[in-house]
Amino acid sequence: MITAPSTASIVDRQVNTLSEGQAFDIFTEGKSEAAYFRALSRLVKTGKLVRIEKGKYYKPVKNRFGIIRPSEAELIKMLTQRGGETVGYLTGSALYNQWGLTTQVPNTITIARRSRLPEKDLNGYKVKFAVRPFSFIATDVPLLQLLDVLMDIRRIPDAAPAGIIPLLVARMRVLSSGQLERLIQLALNYPPSTRALLGVMLETYFPAQDTKRLHGSLNPLTKFRLKGLETVVADKTKWNFK
Repeated sequence: MITAPSTASIVDRQVNTLSEGQAFDIFTEGKSEAAYFRALSRLVKTGKLVRIEKGKYYKPVKNRFGIIRPSEAELIKMLTQRGGETVGYLTGSALYNQWGLTTQVPNTITIARRSRLPEKDLNGYKVKFAVRPFSFIATDVPLLQLLDVLMDIRRIPDAAPAGIIPLLVARMRVLSSGQLERLIQLALNYPPSTRALLGVMLETYFPAQDTKRLHGSLNPLTKFRLKGLETVVADKTKWNFK
């Protein structure tokens, strides 16, 4: 008679397959939650795992000074993935630094997701959350990040909008026509100033792309200002920029 493996042995095997420094979520669907967490608690006590918060752990890297905290990349992956699905994405100052838009190194990681969570400290990282109250999938993430830059373009430290736009256009040039169309569709969830800025950029650098939906979504009486915009786009007045 073959005996089914115990929960503890299953957890041990799962942890043994992880690389040192890897962060992960634990899901107990179809298993005894109490037994699962008892097994995890035992591994935490023996130092094989570090508990970040409920259901979130990481396999520690150790040196002669002790345990090294999880890398920022691992923490971001843990905060944005759940059960193999994308539930959030990196945004804010950490993204803008990562994209080379600012040299300032932030002390906060900002994660965009559909619902709000309170700010928290996780293993020495300060984490806050921004709400994007609409559905998105993994392939939307780089498009949403681009729209977030446009939305925050006035507030990115040590960077002028006229210098940021060419960098974003370079990223947009690798997108297919279908991806640009999806970018427009996602932009309809963003403020009018973001839609207008995307519209004038598309019209200037991607004239074959249909921007009627973006232009039609704007109130003609609403005006926008963006210093230096006229140096990097064609007709800003059509898109309500003064």
